[in-house]
Amino acid sequence: MLKAIWVNANGTVHGAVIYALPDHAFSAACNAYGKTSLGVNTTIQFMESAKPGDKLVARAIEINRKFRTGFYRVEVFHEDNLIATMEAMSYRKNHYFIELD
Repeated sequence: MLKAIWVNANGTVHGAVIYALPDHAFSAACNAYGKTSLGVNTTIQFMESAKPGDKLVARAIEINRKFRTGFYRVEVFHEDNLIATMEAMSYRKNHYFIELD
């Protein structure tokens, strides 16, 4: 049964599944400038559990960006409930993956 993969023993959404959402939002945020950026470190805190069928939304905020490093905060919500927060750091390479005019 596929459902068993997505939920834990308590019947709530597995933390690894929730982690994938802010990790993806972090990737989009740190690569938004066109240079290849790699995740260096992430720390996630789970505030509430999510239930199967909940619609989760992630919001990434750039806290600080230097020449090579970037610092981000990502929040995961179900409606108005804060499910998880992630702090993340990226390393920006000197390589553009898109052409800039």
